[in-house]
Amino acid sequence: MQDTVLCRICGSDAVTFWRKRTLSRKLVPDDLRITDSRYGVTLELWRCKYCGFIQANGAEIEELFNLYSELDDPTYESGRETRRLQMQWLLKRALRIHSSAETLLDIGAGTGLMVIEAKAKNLRAVGIEPSHSLVTAGRAQNGLSGSELIQGTIPNSALNSHAFDLVCMIDVIEHVADPVTFLKDAAAALKPGGLCVVVTPDVSSAAAKILGERWWHFRLAHVGYFDAHSMDLAAQLAGLHIRQKFRAKWFFPIKYLAERIAVYFPPMSRLNQAVADRQVLDRLYQQTVPLNLHDSLVFFLTKSATLASN
Repeated sequence: MQDTVLCRICGSDAVTFWRKRTLSRKLVPDDLRITDSRYGVTLELWRCKYCGFIQANGAEIEELFNLYSELDDPTYESGRETRRLQMQWLLKRALRIHSSAETLLDIGAGTGLMVIEAKAKNLRAVGIEPSHSLVTAGRAQNGLSGSELIQGTIPNSALNSHAFDLVCMIDVIEHVADPVTFLKDAAAALKPGGLCVVVTPDVSSAAAKILGERWWHFRLAHVGYFDAHSMDLAAQLAGLHIRQKFRAKWFFPIKYLAERIAVYFPPMSRLNQAVADRQVLDRLYQQTVPLNLHDSLVFFLTKSATLASN
C-alpha cells in the first residue's frame, strides 16, 4: 500500500495522481542536464487539489542534491551568450526596484554568469551551485574565485556571515524537493528591504495547456510545477510576499529555436539541414532574438514585515 502523498507546498493530503512515470529506470545525474531536450519525460507526478501545485514522486527525490553534485553538462557553455542576455535583462529589472542594491547571491549559479553580470554593475556578488563540474568550469573559464563561486547549496557555512540585497533563483525552485524551506533559506540570506528574484515555469500557461504532456518544461529535472497561486502560497509560508510578477523574457539563437521546433515537428529537421548547408542562411540561424513565450513567470519577493523585523 502506497504511503499518503502530501503536498510539498501546503501540506494537504488532497493530492491526487496526475501522471505516470515515463522513466523506466532509476534517475541518474545525466538526466538532470540543463540542456536536456527530452520533453515530456518525467517522474510520477501528483497534483494538489487545494493549491494546484504539481510535484514529482519517487525514491530519488531525497537524493536530488547528490545527483546534482555529480551532474556534468558539457554543452551548457554553448548557450553562454544568450544566458548572459537574460541575466542582464533580469538584473536590470531588479535594479529598477532596488536601485541601492550593493550585494547579490545567485543560488543555482551554474558557471557563474549572473555573478559576472552583477560584478559588471559593481555589485559584490556570490554564486552557489551544487554541480562540481559546473563550478570547476565557472572558476576556470570566468576567472571566479572559490569565494565568488561556491560548490553547494543553501544554507551554507560559507555564507553564514553574509546577507544580500538581491537573492536570485533563476529556474531553480522547480528542481528542489522542499520549495517552502528553500524559500525560507533564501529569505534568511536576504537583507531587510532586499529583493528575492524567482524565475520558474508556469504550469497554468497557455503553452502548457496546448502542448499537454509534451510541454517543454515537463522534464526529469523538474520536480515541482508552479502557477501564480501556488507560488504566492509558497512565498507566504516562507515569510515572503510578491511585490511584482511578470512574464520572463528569453533570448534564443534562431538555430536553437528551429532545432526545438523539430522535436515537435520532425519535418523541420530537413529545413534545418538545408540551412546548415548554406553559409548565408546559416549566418541567419546564428542570430539571437528576444522571445517571450508566456510560459514562465518572474516573481520579485520581499520579506513580510514580521520576518523583516526579526
